[in-house]
Amino acid sequence: MIAKTGNDNPKADYLRSEASYCPDSPVSSSPEAGQLSRRRDTQTTSGSIIQEESGIIQPLVYSAAAAACIMSSGEFMQTAPLLAHKSKRSVLYKALCFLLLVFQGGILDFYLIIFTDLYWCSWIATDLVVISGWGIFFMKNARSKRERACGFHQKSSVFGCNLGEFTYAYLAWLIYVIACTPKVVLILETSILDLIELKVPCGVTGFKIIMLLSAPLLFCLINSIIEDLNGATGHHSQSCFMSTCLDLLDSFTLVEMLLRSEIPTVYLKYTVVSVYFVALAVPVIWLYELTASELRCRWLWARFATCLVVNAPLLVVRCFQVFVYRMPVSVFMFKNIFFLVFKFLELVEQYVAVRGVRRLTGSSNPAQFSHCVSENDMCPHGYVNTLAVTQS
Repeated sequence: MIAKTGNDNPKADYLRSEASYCPDSPVSSSPEAGQLSRRRDTQTTSGSIIQEESGIIQPLVYSAAAAACIMSSGEFMQTAPLLAHKSKRSVLYKALCFLLLVFQGGILDFYLIIFTDLYWCSWIATDLVVISGWGIFFMKNARSKRERACGFHQKSSVFGCNLGEFTYAYLAWLIYVIACTPKVVLILETSILDLIELKVPCGVTGFKIIMLLSAPLLFCLINSIIEDLNGATGHHSQSCFMSTCLDLLDSFTLVEMLLRSEIPTVYLKYTVVSVYFVALAVPVIWLYELTASELRCRWLWARFATCLVVNAPLLVVRCFQVFVYRMPVSVFMFKNIFFLVFKFLELVEQYVAVRGVRRLTGSSNPAQFSHCVSENDMCPHGYVNTLAVTQS
């Protein structure tokens, strides 16, 4: 009798199916739907199936496990294009790194080979060593990233959660500086520069452009290995890069004056050339700092020392130009003063902060405050689940 009633009332069946699949719909709230819902006899403990009076077993909703699997698949499909984009971006910047290395090294070798008889094979061999060293660096860095992804060799850092992404980067830049410095110094301090002006297209202007390729190369190096552009490590590396670019531009303006024979004394000339290559080597310090696991006081002093050895000599040279040789005041003179004062105040502030953290923790490790949040309270992009922290 019950089965007959169910078969003769297709509208009731339709309303029942609407109520089971759309519990928030107006149909589910109707009185007729309420009467139909009271006709259910039993429900399993999992809530995944129901048994009608007719004896037919039908699924009510998808199980929770299936829903979780569907969400996990969706999240994976959303993150897959992002990972592919990061991989393509990294490959692009790595290719640009090798392209800049080959171009800059090849042009400098061209200058040295056609105007000198100095063991031209050694210059080409030097470039091959640099390119091979950067290739090894990229392979070692990729291996370090895979080890971190598998949970090996985890480090802690006060700069962010993407740890160790700058591994071995300082060695790559150090190899480049060691190979590039002798070539440029040899061109600047010999008659090769005059021959370049007379016999080479673009002349000294082309040589200046080749010298300035170091800044784009450093930019490509940073972006080829960085994982999270919006992370703390990315922001810190970009700020260091901008500071280095300003120092290189500052010192290069004096190198231009040297090329125009506007630097009067030989001591000032040597100072200008020396400071330019010191500014070129400064990224070795802060790239190594980005791989350090702790923020110790020596890193604070290293930051201030790198600023001091670059801006103090440049300020002295500009003071000689203004007060002794009556040259116009350069805007970079105010930049040197600002950087020295700003870095000194930053040194004092961070030194007091680190000592305060050390005193509160009662330990000699000033970076222990970065471990106060467990890994379970960290979101995938490195943000802290503050609700979980406050409840724990």
